Amino acid sequence: MLTTSATALVFDGLDDYVEIPDDLQFSLTTTGQLSVAAWIRPDVLNFPVFQSTGYVHWMGKGEAGQHEWVFRMYNQDTSDNPPRPNRISFYVFNSDGGEGIGSHFQEPVEVGQWIHVVGIADRETTSIYKNGQFKDCDRYSGTGSGPCHNYPPDRWITPAHGTAPLRIGTRDLESFFLGAIREVRIWDRTLATAEVGALYSGLVPQDGLVADYLLTQDIAVDSAGLHNGVIVGATWTAS
Repeated sequence: MLTTSATALVFDGLDDYVEIPDDLQFSLTTTGQLSVAAWIRPDVLNFPVFQSTGYVHWMGKGEAGQHEWVFRMYNQDTSDNPPRPNRISFYVFNSDGGEGIGSHFQEPVEVGQWIHVVGIADRETTSIYKNGQFKDCDRYSGTGSGPCHNYPPDRWITPAHGTAPLRIGTRDLESFFLGAIREVRIWDRTLATAEVGALYSGLVPQDGLVADYLLTQDIAVDSAGLHNGVIVGATWTAS
């Protein structure tokens, strides 16, 4: 499926990012529901500036003492056991960080190939979609029947709003995405599976849309509201 805008923002994997000031509309706790979507194009399989066992946070809201949520992509080569080659995840965290809970898919990635990713959270669960298709669901608080995975109570997450900005291309300047990102959108509700499929086809749900970054101008203009961002280092390219 082709994306709808004509340009993309390219990140060098070293120090490029977009920063958008904190807003309650970017936090799961505001309505108890959050959906975040983006097209990403990884231009390498192993990122040069990564964290921990070998992953980058390519978008998220949170930093020390005020963690909230994040998208993560692992290198092809990691020190995890078992390995997590190019796993893409969506996590929620307690404010103090540590081990979060989230959903993921782990499938072959082709350099230069666009991937549409949607992460969704409600008051108890996270889920993730790839190219319009549901992939995984996890319960970060409480227990219940499938398909969502359950975790022991000592792992449960209690999300809280923090004042950290929303960043694209990184989360907290500790790791950086190398590739292109476009059409970042945020809703203050959970998208239904049919809506995610329609979004992949280019039909953008307007109900609850609180931010819409097409990433086609010299600043990160929010075409859905007033949450404009500042671009640091990243450059434009035709997609």
